[in-house]
Formats: sequence, structure tokens, C-alpha cells
Amino acid sequence: MTDATETTPAITSVLDGVTRDDIRRDPFPHVVVRDALPQDLYDALSKSMPTAEYIGERIGKPITSNERYNYMSEPILADPAMARVWKDFVTHHSSPAFYRQFLDLFQEDLLDRLPTAEEQPGPLRELRVGRRNRDTFETHDILMDCTAVINSAVTGRPSSYRGPHVDKPYKLFGGLFYMRLPEDDTEGGDLVLYKYRPGAHKFHTSASEYGDNRFDIDPGYVEEVTTIPYESNTLVMYPINPLALHGVSVRALTHHQRRFVALVGDLQHPLFDLAL
Repeated sequence: MTDATETTPAITSVLDGVTRDDIRRDPFPHVVVRDALPQDLYDALSKSMPTAEYIGERIGKPITSNERYNYMSEPILADPAMARVWKDFVTHHSSPAFYRQFLDLFQEDLLDRLPTAEEQPGPLRELRVGRRNRDTFETHDILMDCTAVINSAVTGRPSSYRGPHVDKPYKLFGGLFYMRLPEDDTEGGDLVLYKYRPGAHKFHTSASEYGDNRFDIDPGYVEEVTTIPYESNTLVMYPINPLALHGVSVRALTHHQRRFVALVGDLQHPLFDLAL
């Protein structure tokens, strides 16, 4: 995947130029940023993005229909076949500088919805920023990651990789940077944002491949508010709280892979309770 003659475009952040005026607050605070990266940088990343097969071989996960394959920052940085542009990109987007950009944009909204968020980890501006799989909570307060993600081809029947859910409560934020290929004409795979229907609701848990729990909710408890199309060079980012309900729309049968970058910041302890 590397090229000895490659020239690496200057790395910029997907949040450069994004301001609080860009925040949408229905049904929960989030930003949608189209053309988030300069075209030359985006093209270089897109051209050298690993496939599901490449990632699956390296993480020991067989290829099945519409499954998720994660290539995290540390494996990317340790992989001699990965392009320099990817190594520079994940380094920046798992750094203290990127964490500060997130806070500049969303700290007010985060604390408005989770006023006790600073009780356990301490003041958000003072957290020691590390990177997942390199650092630990013994020496750092938040562990960042910038992960190349592939949803594999859809075979057998149309499906959604994941319906309505809230991200794990120990995560401070979620970011999805879409890298759809121009030839991908598949219907579906869009991001759907939800709100709760009136009345009681209950999440159900399922074990993730990382040994913790995922929190999903029956579609009968929620209603769709808006759909954000899966489009190239598009960022969706939000602080995580109990109202941040989202899911992926059903993908039609396709040989195309759904490609994106996941941006996360993990804390040691959960920030809220989903009232299981």
C-alpha cells in the first residue's frame, strides 16, 4: 500500500474551520461537515485506504456479510505497508490538539446535557490525553483513537449493520468521517438520527468483540428525525449522551464496501447510566 515516491499532502483536521454556529441541535448536538478535508488530502487517504480483506487478515476476523472491520491507530502506525498519509492522519486525529478542537466546539453542549461529566475524570480541559493501545488509564485520563473502518459487502439479504443505539457511556465523543467510493451506487448505509418516543423505554445489551457491552434499543421505542447521507469527505461528529440515538439504514445487496474513519475518546468510567 505504500509507494516509495509518494508525496504526503499536508495534514489538516476534519474540524478545521468548524464553529459553534455549525452545530445542529435536533435531535441532539452534532455537526455535519461536507468537504471536511482538502481534496488532495482526501484523495490520498481514499486511494490508500485498506480493504475489509486487508484488515480482516491482520486482525484475524473472517469476512462475512455486512460486518465491521476496524484498523485502529496503533496497528496502522506499526504497519510498514500503510501509507505515510494514513500514519500522519491518525496521529493528528488521536492527539491532544484534536481533543482541544473537540472541546472548543462541543464542551458547552456536553456539560449542558451531562452537568456531572467532570466529577469523575476531572476538568475536561485538564485531562491527560493518550492513545488507545499505546497508553493506559494509569498515566492518562482519555484515550483517543482514529480507526479506519470497513463494513464489508452485503450478501444474502439486505441488512443494517446496526440499528438505533447509544454509544458506550464511557466514550466522550463519536465521529464518523465517510469515505464513500465514487463507484459505490449502493442504496442505504446512511446515518439515521433518532429521538425517544414518549413513554418508557429500555436498552438491551450485547457483548462486543472488545469484551464490553453495546447498548441497543428496539426501534419501537424511537422515531426517526433525520437522515445524513453516506457521502464522501463528510464528517459527522457529536458528544455522547443518553439522547445521542443513531443507527445505520439498511444497505441493499452490494459488492461495494462501506468505508469510514471512526474518531473516539474513551474514558475509564461511564459518564451516564442508560437505566437498564
